[in-house]
Amino acid sequence: MKTRHVMFALALAAGLAAGGEAADKAPSGIYVAVIDFETISAKSARAIGIQLADSVRLRLRRHKGGAIGIKEVIDKLTTREFSGPISVKTDSKKVSAMLTGKMAVNMGIYGTVRQTGRTVQAEICCINLIDPKKPAAWTKTFTDSSERARGVIAQQIVESALGAKEWRPPEYGDESTPKKFAKALNVNGDFESPGAKGWDAPDNAGTFIEADPRGSGKVLRLQTDLERDKWYEYRRKLRLGLASPKNPPKLKKDASYGSVAGLEGIHYRSGWIKAAPGQRYWLLADMKGKTAGIFFPKIFVKGYLEWAQHADALSELSLVELKLTPAAFAALSAVQRKKLVKTDAAKHPERYRRECFRWYLACRNTEGVWKHYAAPFPPRGGLPANVKWFQIQIYAYWPPGKYLFDNVHMYADPRQTAPMDEVKARTKNFDRSEELGKEELRKRAEAEKQ
Repeated sequence: MKTRHVMFALALAAGLAAGGEAADKAPSGIYVAVIDFETISAKSARAIGIQLADSVRLRLRRHKGGAIGIKEVIDKLTTREFSGPISVKTDSKKVSAMLTGKMAVNMGIYGTVRQTGRTVQAEICCINLIDPKKPAAWTKTFTDSSERARGVIAQQIVESALGAKEWRPPEYGDESTPKKFAKALNVNGDFESPGAKGWDAPDNAGTFIEADPRGSGKVLRLQTDLERDKWYEYRRKLRLGLASPKNPPKLKKDASYGSVAGLEGIHYRSGWIKAAPGQRYWLLADMKGKTAGIFFPKIFVKGYLEWAQHADALSELSLVELKLTPAAFAALSAVQRKKLVKTDAAKHPERYRRECFRWYLACRNTEGVWKHYAAPFPPRGGLPANVKWFQIQIYAYWPPGKYLFDNVHMYADPRQTAPMDEVKARTKNFDRSEELGKEELRKRAEAEKQ
């Protein structure tokens, strides 16, 4: 990233916003206007500059009300009433006069964006009038050629404008993989035990345990280029005990958007693993399979809580086993329904567990060769206290084709010496869904009392 700092006298323009009043009476806090960037591109007339400017607005808005002091970020429609896209070469004095005299802001960002192939280059100017006695501006050039060029450059612009690094969630590679682990918490992660011990029985239509093509042992294969409707019906019958993997249906190959790959994808689930609140874990795996862009296999670790005490219905499998239709169950009295649910929950507690935590290991593999993956979870802090059980779910979908997995192992973090507190996600209203859930339970309890 090339940088060119420019200081120039803008005190007069800063005072114009209040009709000549003293500049030191300017409002406290940061008020920002991001003017659409001029675009120079062989393919697009204006799109990339406008999109990048909007990305900058959105990122700045995340800081509104925070410690940095942003009071307001002018929305794009209001900004466009004052100005269309302007280039980095626009006279900074004219821009500053518009910012203070018309838009009543004390920070403005504008510039020129060039796109050549996958390379995006943005030459950006930021006018800073926060301290009227020390008006300043800088011009910087940002360049990126990755798939996320717009997001990367937008982050760099915001960090430069605010003079502070943005928080970002942990990413793979931030922590080195421990050299030694204790015993794996899941069973048969190498798929060598007979009968797929510790995992679902393979259905022999979309999921297979087969000989390792590398020459020894076994691997898991997920096949997603299948006709969807017959596969879906077969999976339902398997779940209800009405079909057997010893006699799978003959499915046609399908690589369309209506295939298994284009719709549901295929999950392959482990057995239940006891969770420990406050613990951190590592998930390791090997995978081979061609992936593309945002489409790649994921190995989910899903956390579950016990929900039987709140349940008011039976699962489809339980209804089939009890030879009840949904209508027949609904026709029973509330007391009878509650008794049936309680009895079934005691017999099949796993059917009354509800997901409350989710994380995944991203298996990006554009080369279609065996690759090793490892990452810790939760990304921050320890496991939430409401998580009682884990299940590993290996998942593949698009592009349609064959995906191989081996050595899927989950471990307790060997570096951890004591339980850690949960660290909530840094997202506004993160707990809103949990609050709504508690309110719903309260209403149910009141209704039962009546």
